[in-house]
Amino acid sequence: MTNEDISSERSAVPSSSRVHGTVAWQRVVVIALSLMIVAGTALRLKGLGAIGFAEDEIHKIKAVRAYNHGDFTANAEHPMLMKVLIDLSMRGSRAWGSATGRFISDEFALRFPNAIFGALTAIPLFLLTATLFDRATGLWAAAFWSFGITAITFNRICKEDTLMVFFMLFAFYFFISAKQTNGNMKQRFSRLRNLSGVSFGLMMASKYFPHYLGLNMLYHHNYSVRHREPGEPGWKTPLSYFLIIGVAFAIANPAILLPRVWNYLNVYSGEKLLTHTGYLMGDHLYKNNISRSPFWATPVYFYLLFLAIKVPLSILVSFVLGLIVSLRRWREPGHGFILFMLFFWIVPYSLMGAKWPRYLLSLMPFIYMSAGVGVVAAMRWIVALVKRKNAGIGIARVATAALALLLVVWPAWAAYASAPHYALYTNLLGRRYTAYFFPHDEFYDDGLKEAIKFICDRAPREATIVSEAPGVVLYYTEKFGRADLQARSLSDPNVSPGQPGDPFFILQKGRTYFENQEEMKQVRAQFPLVYASCIRGHTAAEVYAAQGGATATATACGDAQP
Repeated sequence: MTNEDISSERSAVPSSSRVHGTVAWQRVVVIALSLMIVAGTALRLKGLGAIGFAEDEIHKIKAVRAYNHGDFTANAEHPMLMKVLIDLSMRGSRAWGSATGRFISDEFALRFPNAIFGALTAIPLFLLTATLFDRATGLWAAAFWSFGITAITFNRICKEDTLMVFFMLFAFYFFISAKQTNGNMKQRFSRLRNLSGVSFGLMMASKYFPHYLGLNMLYHHNYSVRHREPGEPGWKTPLSYFLIIGVAFAIANPAILLPRVWNYLNVYSGEKLLTHTGYLMGDHLYKNNISRSPFWATPVYFYLLFLAIKVPLSILVSFVLGLIVSLRRWREPGHGFILFMLFFWIVPYSLMGAKWPRYLLSLMPFIYMSAGVGVVAAMRWIVALVKRKNAGIGIARVATAALALLLVVWPAWAAYASAPHYALYTNLLGRRYTAYFFPHDEFYDDGLKEAIKFICDRAPREATIVSEAPGVVLYYTEKFGRADLQARSLSDPNVSPGQPGDPFFILQKGRTYFENQEEMKQVRAQFPLVYASCIRGHTAAEVYAAQGGATATATACGDAQP
């Protein structure tokens, strides 16, 4: 059907009917998005404070405390924006507790901003997808995000990726909307472009990943999202656009102006601050450093394997179907955008030596967009088949309801049933590989708090706890009233199993490194296991006691090996 045919059909429809239809669609969108955000928020908040802090999250706690004392150079490898929101959240939780007597845990307060922004990300994802395709595809993509267990998992940890994705999607949306605006509408055109600049600035104030700005410019260099009308002024990205990005970035992240931060970033980027290296996948320990790129670190199939076993199969099938549709229509801006972003994510990230599953959060919007395209294509094929068979519109509605049940309700229930240990979810293909390929990120120090509590209840005074999360140990020993206990790192070259004063060792499979793998073997060989923190039948943390540390013995959790 040509554009002229569409225009003729639209002109044949009474204006009042078109207005009524538009208003009805807007109501559907507002109601649907509101329900998604509410449900998505509930899933992200469910048991948010039930899991103890991870070592990375302790760094945020320390940074917030430093901020309160006027030191904005703490945790300088990451920008300020998320830490400022955490500070506000923790202040708010304390004020709430003082006013109501109902105190909120620090774990909940620390993760709360990400959980909220994670749920709200359904809005820019819908807007971007609807702008490139249509509102139906946008709603499907937003639903996949709201109920997608991968997005939920990474929205619940205190890392910068959630805020970065939120502002990144808004930046893409505003820039594309500006491109789709007639150049003669200068006020609207400039406003949208400036909003894109502000969003890109806030994106980089969330995480130092400026390459998404470059990808945006490269995409629009190769694709035209709208044909200019005769006499319409051409598009040129002015210098003021980049100045707006810089100003927004500096306002939200003023620490970048401090020389100490630049010195720290220089040392950090040179891998001079690494205290341990390695990522355990299955039974093999891989290097996980950028300097080992592209083929001498974690395997290139790292992310593809994660997606294959961690994303619900119904979403994977929809994604593949949408990918096929987009490959056939790659010249169209919307389909080209999906393919462009997928390609320029999966290829460089897979070749990069340092890989972490949480990075996938910035890929998931494009996977969900592709899945939305696949679902809408499947629905159109169903409707076309029903018409050919003269089966009646009722069958098409039943098929649509079945798709919603399969693609939204089922994944949403799987997410709900996985709470609060969302990261341990695996689909049917990966069920036997739970906590096997990605134990570090599937546990993310889950179970460590319980192991520390066990020690605090039994340890003699001035005892030492050796682990790979000394920050977590110090936080919880103080919280449990055992500030007398000491914490040391097993990766420390000065630590040797069996030396006097180290009666307790906490071992975590996911924290196996090149610097501690021999020491872990020695601990397991020399000392009895006195406690095992079990999460859904999988060992999250083990406590070993040297002579005199504890007399109780424990059994492992019975992890099934693939």
